[in-house]
This record gives sequence, C-alpha cells and structure tokens, in this order.
Amino acid sequence: MQTTAQNPSLGPQILELFQAGWTRFLVEDPVSWPLWPEILKAFPDFHFAFLDPDSGRIMAAGMTVPLAWNGEYSELLTRGWHWVLQQSLDDFRNGRKPYTLSAANAVVHPDFRGRGLAERLVFAMKEIARTHGFQRYIAPLRPTQKEQYPLTPIERYAEWTRDDGLPFDAWLRVQKRLGAKILGTARNSIRIEATLDQWREWTGLVFPDSGPYVIPGGAVPLEVCVEKNLGTYTAPSIWVAHEV
Repeated sequence: MQTTAQNPSLGPQILELFQAGWTRFLVEDPVSWPLWPEILKAFPDFHFAFLDPDSGRIMAAGMTVPLAWNGEYSELLTRGWHWVLQQSLDDFRNGRKPYTLSAANAVVHPDFRGRGLAERLVFAMKEIARTHGFQRYIAPLRPTQKEQYPLTPIERYAEWTRDDGLPFDAWLRVQKRLGAKILGTARNSIRIEATLDQWREWTGLVFPDSGPYVIPGGAVPLEVCVEKNLGTYTAPSIWVAHEV
C-alpha cells in the first residue's frame, strides 16, 4: 500500500480510476467532483492505492477523510456522502480537531477483481484510523447492487439477506464480514440537480413528461420536472461503523 503522501503522483491516477469506474452522472456531480482536488491536497496521509507488483498499475484505491464530528450515530441518518466531503473540508479550513475517520471512496480496478482487494481496502481504512488515533471509523456506503433494484426503498434493500444470513448487497456484505455495525440508512446522501439536456447527455434518455424515470446506473429513479427543466437525483447510502 502507498499513500499519496508517499507518492503524490498517485492522486491524479486515483481520480482517473474513480472516473472510469463511476456512472457518468456521478462523475459530473456538481457537488462532489469540484472538491476532489482540494481533498487530495488536504489529506494526503489518508488516500492510498494498492499497486500491482509486476506492472505498477493501480489495482485498487481508497480515500478517507477526517471529521471533527463526534456526535451520536443517529445524527448520520439525516446526512450522507455529500455531507462527509463538504464537512471534512470545512473542518480542515477552520482548523477543527478531527475525531472520526470516514470513508470517502473505494474502488477496485475491473482487471483485478476477484482477488480479495475489497477486503484489503476496508482493512487499510481501519488501519489508517488506528494509526492516526481516531476514535471511530464510519462509512456512508453506496450499495453496489442497488442500481439493479431502483424501485425498492433503501430501508428494505438494506435488510435483504442471503441464505447464509449475510447482507444481499456485495459491498455491504464485505463490511459485515469484517465486523461492521449497520447503523441505518440515509435517503439524501447524494443530491444531483441538473438540466434535462444534461441528464439526456448523461443517460441517453429523453424525458417527454414530468415524473420519475429509471435511469442507467441509478440507485433510485430520477425525478423530472419538465416545467422547470430540472432533473433531481437523490440517492441513499447505508451507514456502517467499525471498531478501531
């Protein structure tokens, strides 16, 4: 594992990996995407990558951010991924002492899947929390298979299990196997508003009428208002916490 503090050239490569692996509208997210350069610069000890020893390519990468937040877990259920990114930078800019480490992103390169790298990402994030003396480690998970079930409420989806009792969702299952406590769900974790022309470009769909539309890669339907020329995507997360 190498951090961006140890190897600053990894920063842009990590962002490129995220960009390649994400749904188009998440890459274009006007809230999160402008923050990444500052997040990379502010927290170089908390971003890392696993490199293939033969080729030197990034096999998997993770980004974590420190938060001054030290409240009750129930507070998180009204917050989500956008809050984590924005709050970490606000705390940093104002010199607040951080108590909590939160996951910000994690991705495994498609060429290296099936090698246990998802588990290694979680272990690495927990180790970063321990090394830097954080009291807790939390994560607003974007469930990987929710986009296959966009009409199912996140509260029900989070409760789905397999025959072995583990969570149905693969990413949530990794977390649970490694000791995560499922705290609950946040419906408003990600909120992206854009014009209908932008949504047409991102999804390849047209929107003749107002109402909900199931979109490619969407964990929930897109809400369209033709009169306002506006599409709003409000996606959930599942909050988990790990002992440090």
